[in-house]
Amino acid sequence: MNTVNQANQNYSEQVPFGAIQHNLENIPPNASEIGNLWASYMAENMSVCMLKFFVAKSKDPDIKPVLQQALDVSSQNINSMENLFHSINEPIPEGYGDKDVDNSAPELFSETFSLTYTRLMNVFIGLKYSLSLSRSSRSDFRQFFSEAMDNSRNINQRATDVLMAKGLLPKAPHIIMPDRTEMVHDKNYYGSFFGGKRPLNALEIGHLFYNMEVKLTLETIKLGFSQVVNSDKIKNYLYNGSLMHKEQALKFGKILAEENLPTPTSSNFQLTNSKQSPFSDKLILAHTSAVTTFCLLDVGYGLTSSARKDINNVLISILTEILVDSKDGADLMIENGWFEKVPETADRKELVQ
Repeated sequence: MNTVNQANQNYSEQVPFGAIQHNLENIPPNASEIGNLWASYMAENMSVCMLKFFVAKSKDPDIKPVLQQALDVSSQNINSMENLFHSINEPIPEGYGDKDVDNSAPELFSETFSLTYTRLMNVFIGLKYSLSLSRSSRSDFRQFFSEAMDNSRNINQRATDVLMAKGLLPKAPHIIMPDRTEMVHDKNYYGSFFGGKRPLNALEIGHLFYNMEVKLTLETIKLGFSQVVNSDKIKNYLYNGSLMHKEQALKFGKILAEENLPTPTSSNFQLTNSKQSPFSDKLILAHTSAVTTFCLLDVGYGLTSSARKDINNVLISILTEILVDSKDGADLMIENGWFEKVPETADRKELVQ
């Protein structure tokens, strides 16, 4: 072992970090880098539009600076990504802009909900940047994704601090700490679909509570948007989506309640009665579809962390519902000519015709 450590030390001394020279022009970006750059650009485009409205309506001296910071960071990320697109000679996506937001529209959500939603979005964006970083090779892409991930984490922490200080953060369940470690010797630990369930463990409680919190937040955002969109088809899609998230939240809540554990509450009371949309139908549909798709990550992570069959059964059913809902949203975007293509590889079959 000492020989290996000595060899590593000698190697580090011979080739110090940062001493290797290379020209990025000779390193074409890989498909993952291009795809993640494209997806991140679209997400930040939508984020800027929504944050502009949130900031314009915000008055709370504690909340507004956090929303403004989130807007500034997203705007800077867009500039950085546009520079990356230029450097690789890739066209910049059309995305969304000022035409998709109306700051003169009345407030649709309370300030508290705007901050709560911004916090949630930065969780999703941070996860996206983390995944993008792990799949990037070029140093300029890695540097951007790393900095963007750090900024997203900082916003999430600042929003959490404000919500906690104001007593507005949902109180996650506590458990009694065990006084010793234990091993599982009975395969009934997995339980069954109908009975014989052991108590929930800490990981399962955490995922159930967080997923319920997310579902209730999405119920509110879709219900609010269904009030103001112009298209009847999109209105029905959003309203049905809000009902779907409500039912999914109730499923999580039922499991927690059976263990006498607390659950987060609905945020629908933070909706106003406005009928004037602050955002275009295109932006609303794209944003809600993207956020719903991100829920697949949470549900998938919950599946890998749960060892109770009844919980996994619920998660699988919810996974299927989300996939169907995402497909319906994508179909509506295609019908309206709003579905922007992700960069693709060459169609060799067509080229040889």
